[in-house]
Amino acid sequence: MKQNIHDAFDAVSCEEALKGQTLDYVIKHMDRSRKPAPRRMKWAVSLVCLLLFATSGLGGYSLYYTEAAVISIDVNPSIELDINRWGKVVDQTTYGEESETVLQTLSLKHLKYEDALALLLGSDAMQQYLKKDALVSITLETKDGDLKMLSSLQECVDTALMQCHGVTAEYASVDSHMCEEAHEHGMSLGKYYAIQELLTADPQATLDEFRDKSMKEIKGHTEHCEHRQQRMQGEVPKSTERSDSQSDGQESGCHGSRHHRRQN
Repeated sequence: MKQNIHDAFDAVSCEEALKGQTLDYVIKHMDRSRKPAPRRMKWAVSLVCLLLFATSGLGGYSLYYTEAAVISIDVNPSIELDINRWGKVVDQTTYGEESETVLQTLSLKHLKYEDALALLLGSDAMQQYLKKDALVSITLETKDGDLKMLSSLQECVDTALMQCHGVTAEYASVDSHMCEEAHEHGMSLGKYYAIQELLTADPQATLDEFRDKSMKEIKGHTEHCEHRQQRMQGEVPKSTERSDSQSDGQESGCHGSRHHRRQN
């Protein structure tokens, strides 16, 4: 009878460790039982089915909600989407009252991330922030460092913003530790990353000074500082440096080779 149990387990499609643990449990309890063999066999098979169903179901649920990537969408509202290995949104996080207002009438969970981004950027609530000269920053963190997802993000966001004339889209892929650091400071991944770039260009600035600024203001200040440094080093003619009014956020900045910008 034990051999029959072993044969039954061989036909089960499941992780070997789980099969082994369940088999040991069944055999152990069979040895304790004094019921007739046919009844013990029926009981054992029923228990096997129940245990495998329960454990595989819980494992599947946990796997579905396991985060494989984070997408940060930042304009002034900042919203993060947690993405599972199948490209579906399993959680959405807002930062500030503006982002909470945007998602009041939207539910992005369980949508493919391409559909979720199209729905979000096309919503009436978000459209009010996508006026001329606005900067939309899309920042991606993946657990496996796969950059193919970034190309897919660029394609779907560029398509969603085609009707938003004068809006600039900017993209970045960051290291896996960046998201945790951002959350420790109560900030979205994209805004935290942008401010880190700003602090490199302007060491006298502080994180708190810019945490409530729009992405356009953050990028504008960063670019102004970079141009000033280049001019002081004789790399950029004075005539190319932006005016003070531009540095206050009238233009957006471009930082690093990992960024891609699209002007609609």
